[in-house]
This record gives sequence, C-alpha cells and structure tokens, in this order.
Amino acid sequence: MTVQPSLTVKAVKKQLRNQIKSSLKSVTQESLNSQSQCILTRLANNATFQNAKSIAVFMNMPDSEVKTLPIIEQCFKLNKSVYLPRCNTVPLKHRKPNYLSMLKVETYNDILQLQPQGKYQLLEPTSGEDALESGDLDLILLPGVAFSATLQRLGHGAGFYDEFLDTYKQKWSKLPALIGLSLQEQIVPEDSLPVEDHDYGLDQIVTSSSTYPSLHQI
Repeated sequence: MTVQPSLTVKAVKKQLRNQIKSSLKSVTQESLNSQSQCILTRLANNATFQNAKSIAVFMNMPDSEVKTLPIIEQCFKLNKSVYLPRCNTVPLKHRKPNYLSMLKVETYNDILQLQPQGKYQLLEPTSGEDALESGDLDLILLPGVAFSATLQRLGHGAGFYDEFLDTYKQKWSKLPALIGLSLQEQIVPEDSLPVEDHDYGLDQIVTSSSTYPSLHQI
C-alpha cells in the first residue's frame, strides 16, 4: 500500500480508502461467503463474543464487507440481545450531524423484515430500545474500510462510529468491547494507516484466518 508522506493525514486516509475500495471490487461473492463463514466460526469460539450478553452488529454492504446476517442469527440462537445501527443525519441537540442510534431488535424474523434506510441504504431498524439510553452494550462488532494488525480501523470517513463511541463514553464512563470484522483484503501494514486523536483503537480484529491480538494474549 503506497501513500505519499507529504500528504495530510486526511488526504492519506482518503487515498487509502480509495485504494482499498478499488481492490475490494475484485472480491467475489464466493470469497465473501467463505471468509464470512470462517469469521463466524472464529467469533463462536471467541471468549469476548461468548461472554457478551448485548451485542451491536452492523448490517453489511452487499459487496465489500463481511456478511453479518449469519452472525446476527447466531446471536439470537445464543439468546443475546441484538442492536443494529441506524444512521441519522437530522440535527439533534448534543449530537454531531452524523450520528448513530443503536436500536434493539427483538427477533431474527424482525431482522429479515427490515427495509433499506438512511444514507447508505442499509437494512436499518426504525424503532427499538436505544443502547445509548440503556448503557448495557457488552460488545460492538464494527465495520471498516481498512484495518491494521495494531488494532487500528479506518472507517468510511463520515464519523458515525467515532461520534457514537464518544457519546456513549461520556454518558456511561465506559465503552463496550470493540471488535472489527475484516476481510483479508482489508488488512494493511500499520505504517500505512494514519491515526488521528479522535480515532478509536479496537480490542480485537477478526479475519477469516487470524484474530488480532492472538487469543492467548487476551
């Protein structure tokens, strides 16, 4: 991954996003399905996932992210509370313009009935208990454009997750465990992923072949 050292951090991030998104166009649905199944297996044997009673899970984009519907189904089978993000852009007092609501979805069938919503036309809930009000999230599974083995994440640049984590931490003085779900093609060398003060590091990153840091270190 080649970036120009003279660029600003934001410019480097933009360049890296474009490079990764371009490379992801060649990832087949077969590979997405295969990698996603391996990631589900790794999560099922992950102590952080096993011990979490309330989990926020993202709904994946069709062609460039780990497929999360099987993970969500597994959560319901294990009787975990499931929260899904809703992207909001309507101004709200004390929140930045781009902010997330993490809304509880009661059943897996409710998930299957969701319709595309919001900025990214993802399957999003329109109602439900907001985790920001209950403060009981144990784990958030995060998407991203790129990840590094040093547990850094590069998002899409809109700041939805950073704003949610800021707000959650301010209100509850704690954060849930943060696990990034990454395709192999999204892992980049640590020196190519710049970090700004507002960027949150992760507790773990799970790919189809590895968990960072290795599980014996956790």
